[in-house]
Amino acid sequence: MKGAVDWKMKKEILRINSLNYTYAGNRKLENISMCILEGESVGFLGLTYSGKDLLVRLLCGEAEADIRGLNIYVDGARMSDQEELARYVYRIAASNYKIDDWTVAEYIGLVDSGWFQMLWNRRRLEEETDAYFKELGIPFDVARKLKELTELEKRIADMVKARRHGARIVIVEDEFEGMRPESIGEFARIMKRLARESMAVIVNSHSDMVLSMLSDKYIIMKKGRIVKKCRTDYIQGSRHLEKFLLGGTIKSKKQDMDSYALEQSEEKKTVYRVRGLELKDGRKGDFNFSRGEVVTFLVLDGREKERLFLVLSGRQPGRDIYCNIDSREYASGDFSGFVRGKVVSVMHMGSKEEVFTHMSAGQNLLLPSLGKISSVEYIASSGRISKMLKHNMDSDAMMPDMEAGDLEINDLISITLERWYIYNPKVLVLFEPFAQCDVYGVSIVKSYIKKFANRGTAVIILKSREEYVEDISDKIISLD
Repeated sequence: MKGAVDWKMKKEILRINSLNYTYAGNRKLENISMCILEGESVGFLGLTYSGKDLLVRLLCGEAEADIRGLNIYVDGARMSDQEELARYVYRIAASNYKIDDWTVAEYIGLVDSGWFQMLWNRRRLEEETDAYFKELGIPFDVARKLKELTELEKRIADMVKARRHGARIVIVEDEFEGMRPESIGEFARIMKRLARESMAVIVNSHSDMVLSMLSDKYIIMKKGRIVKKCRTDYIQGSRHLEKFLLGGTIKSKKQDMDSYALEQSEEKKTVYRVRGLELKDGRKGDFNFSRGEVVTFLVLDGREKERLFLVLSGRQPGRDIYCNIDSREYASGDFSGFVRGKVVSVMHMGSKEEVFTHMSAGQNLLLPSLGKISSVEYIASSGRISKMLKHNMDSDAMMPDMEAGDLEINDLISITLERWYIYNPKVLVLFEPFAQCDVYGVSIVKSYIKKFANRGTAVIILKSREEYVEDISDKIISLD
């Protein structure tokens, strides 16, 4: 018929009807209903413990739940147990590439072939894998090892692996560290092409950039419930999104933190000098860090980024490197000397590795003060602890004597940064400080960076991308 539109109805891949589930007593999902069609890419948004991570764990078979009564359907068939559901789900995450000595063909064929079969039929495996890439229209050398691939190529190989093994649901839990925005955009294009007519994609990332670039639609969760389903272009900026993510109390606290401004200090006294810092390309770099200055280093290579963090924080010696803290020279790698010079660092923001888990929040906050500052400063600092707990902790049930190991991520972030704020360091070195942050956690970290800088601390940040640091950095230095 003239003027008719050629279209076909998309097939339903995943359906969840009125799902209710409680995990560990206090984490829950209430009345969850959703439908994701073939070719769709849906981003899960929500604060930490909003329910999005628990739902992903349930879909991946990691929640140890009896799902027979949970009304989860794949391709119209009701899932009877988590093992059956897990066969349809493939997860893309940076941890997939830790064993990097596999060739691409071995990595993709690993599920189909046993160890001995794979070794005996390596050539056939490479030929079949190469033919599959060509069929998909993706030029790729399948004989290369994972460690030889770029970060983009690793993710493309993973997406091909998901399709090759018949996954119906791909869950992307990846911050795409070491990738520029244009590379993430290229992955998004290939991901959506491969998913068309065969898979549905769920994106569960802490990065706003990743979520916006990979997702066609959003499912927004809060306190275990879905509060909004929409196309990505429906969300008109961060303020609009916060309307769905934040409750009144947290929204007010976040607005207070966001309104805290960096002061422009006229004093530019250098407090930390590093001479002869060896860079990846063999060059030597000299760097000065001034009081109240925020300097961000952008480093795509993950190993190089970690090495620079360890050297700059005094945790690891560097060859022919000279460090000067407040006019006093310290040997590179002299960690105790760096601490005496009041250089502190945080490598795992939001992690229990940064706190003493069996001590209370209050005890954690007091630790840097003990024996390191005067009693007058100690008393003045300790007076802020109860106020900080009440103002920054997002759990109304938070008590100062609760063990730190029982706290949520944003509470751990607050304790970690407040502890060092009380210590009043001269230099603070941060490694990917936003890696585990939800939208509220980003505001917590940013507000503390401003507080440190306003007090006169030189803040050094090691990151892969400019995301979240553009508005708080005095200098952004790309080392790639």
